[in-house]
Amino acid sequence: METDEIKIEVEADLDLFGNPAKIKVLATSEKLYIIPEKGFQERISFDLNRIEGFNIRQVVGSAFLQIKLNGNFIDVVRFTNSHRYIFSRFIIQLQNLKEGLPVSEEILKQPHPLLCEKCGFPLQSENSKCPNCLKQGAILSRVFELLSEHMKWIFIIFFLMIIGVGLSLVPPRITKILVDEVLTTKRHVEWLPYLVIILVTAEFLRAQINMLVGTISASVGTLITNSLRKKLFKKLEELSLNYYDVNSVGTIMTRFSSDVEAFHGFVTQAGQGFLLNLFTIIGIGIMLFSINYLLAFYVLIPIPFVVFGTIFFWRNIYPKYFMVWDSQAKLSTFLNNVLSGIKTVKAFAQEEKEFKRFESYADSLKETVRTVNINISIFNPLMSFFFGLGGLIVWYIGGKNVLAGKLTLGELMAFLGYIGMFYAPLTNLTLLSTWFSNFTSASHRIFEVLDTEPQVREPVKIIKLDKIKGAIEFKNVTFGYDPYQPILKDVSFKIEPGEVVGIVGKSGSGKTTIINLLCKFYEVQKGQILIDGIDIKEIPSSELRKHIGLVLQEPFLFRGTVLENILYGKPDATLEEVIYAAKIANAHDFIMKLPNGYDTLLGERGAGLSGGEKQRITIARAILCNPAILILDEATSSVDTESEKKIQDALSSLWKNRTTIIVAHRLSTLKDADKIIVVDNGRIAEIGTHTQLMEKKGIYHNLIVMQTQLASIDESLIK
Repeated sequence: METDEIKIEVEADLDLFGNPAKIKVLATSEKLYIIPEKGFQERISFDLNRIEGFNIRQVVGSAFLQIKLNGNFIDVVRFTNSHRYIFSRFIIQLQNLKEGLPVSEEILKQPHPLLCEKCGFPLQSENSKCPNCLKQGAILSRVFELLSEHMKWIFIIFFLMIIGVGLSLVPPRITKILVDEVLTTKRHVEWLPYLVIILVTAEFLRAQINMLVGTISASVGTLITNSLRKKLFKKLEELSLNYYDVNSVGTIMTRFSSDVEAFHGFVTQAGQGFLLNLFTIIGIGIMLFSINYLLAFYVLIPIPFVVFGTIFFWRNIYPKYFMVWDSQAKLSTFLNNVLSGIKTVKAFAQEEKEFKRFESYADSLKETVRTVNINISIFNPLMSFFFGLGGLIVWYIGGKNVLAGKLTLGELMAFLGYIGMFYAPLTNLTLLSTWFSNFTSASHRIFEVLDTEPQVREPVKIIKLDKIKGAIEFKNVTFGYDPYQPILKDVSFKIEPGEVVGIVGKSGSGKTTIINLLCKFYEVQKGQILIDGIDIKEIPSSELRKHIGLVLQEPFLFRGTVLENILYGKPDATLEEVIYAAKIANAHDFIMKLPNGYDTLLGERGAGLSGGEKQRITIARAILCNPAILILDEATSSVDTESEKKIQDALSSLWKNRTTIIVAHRLSTLKDADKIIVVDNGRIAEIGTHTQLMEKKGIYHNLIVMQTQLASIDESLIK
């Protein structure tokens, strides 16, 4: 084997026994080589033309690359899960090499899309920005963009705070006058009541301003979170289904709860916290230097320690907040999964197992929170200690100056009063770093959602479809939820307007994927999908779906009344239209037997109804929209045989005037279809009528025979 013959190459990190090892996997245009550097595994090679397929077999902590020979998969190389990404792309390149298609070694060198290229930090989605590398200034600039519509109120808060800071500087100055001019020298005793009135007035006005600032801040904070929730929900509606494939409901819910709430206190913390403390420090600094500039320099001695401590905090403690959030998100995801499937948990008596899983997630969260809190508990007292040093130095130096006659007692009292006011906001600023860390990490997660681009791109030019005929054409469509592992491969077929077409095939062959692409839930990677000759890429998703009625295999009902669920796709429909649709779906009779008929309130996901009853309501919902294209994706799989027959009979009258696509496992329901498309391993294997396909004795014929045999077994049980 010459080096220049190598087309693609990767390296595994385990031998077949699970021991650490370096195993090179090379491929030429004719052979696949497994070459270990050392160890017990032998060097082997395989002819590509003899290999029937490739697969990755997952085991605990690692996976195997398998090749299919003589109908059986065999393990040829093993690797840890960190290498699974590159091997999943490697087998696609191997398949291309085997089929004589172009291969690209650059694809194998691309970094994992869910890991940061710079630091390796896990990302929430592809192309999202790394929270570990993102500069805080970039996040703050985005925050201020969100605040732009509320800037009027923010300037009012800003103005009131300056007045409040000015009033807070009055008492120490008055204290100096009281001590030096009234209490010690008794030269201006008559000033006493006036000076006290000034103190009371200043404190009263400051309290009023603080109340006003607090009220405005709370109101603006509420407006911001309300606006942000709306933007976030609007964005989530725009995102394609691939976003929800990789992000759990629990993680998304965290965005709406704790992450959005972080913005509620932003105005309060940034205004009454950061800015107020900053202005107070500046004002007090001016007053300290005006009283005694030499003594004021001693006050600044702890500042370098505080700056160093803050830098240390941001570099070492701040990144740990992302670990806290990650643990919280995982716990929320786990709870959402378990509580959604609590019936299954109880049915299989797995409460103890799930509790142990919960315990592991809870313990992980406990450790991350504990680590952060311990660091903060050490950091904050240290900062307070350094602040206290400045006050002690002033007591010593200032006391000596008073005894030496270089400083009056009133000046020292005023100076110490200002020091107490000076270190308090400095302490608050260091404590604010904890809040700011939480806020910036929450902000990043919010902006991560807002910056996510939908996988399905909407056209710039809006096309209105007042009416469509229902002609559908797939032209050389290739698609994979993972682009490097296509589910559909060069799929082409036509459906004429008004045709009833069945789509059949084994589980995982790509039937539902065809429906997902037709409804524009995902965007094709290659090829075109045309409706009435128009590429659906040029049709807005909302406009396209107005003409498609979809009934999914798993019925989903919202919490609400039966009537509201049927009206969901057409809210302005009349009650007569609703009843007509329900009758066609064979749902009217059982609805009328419910306690409140159509006004019966349903529980979560339609709790209180059987699977078949839920499905019939979703069918009524689709029929009510009167779509030009009706899609039934295993729509009758959860209803009994009698109900299915009634639904089929009722729907047959509607199929005459609309294009109907039926994905079905019960192939007997497709006997009268105009056309049946057989999908096998992502390709169109057969197309024809029921009679034509039965005569062909291919895949469809075999599926019919198997179902007939199963039906015969069922009948024999009755006998």
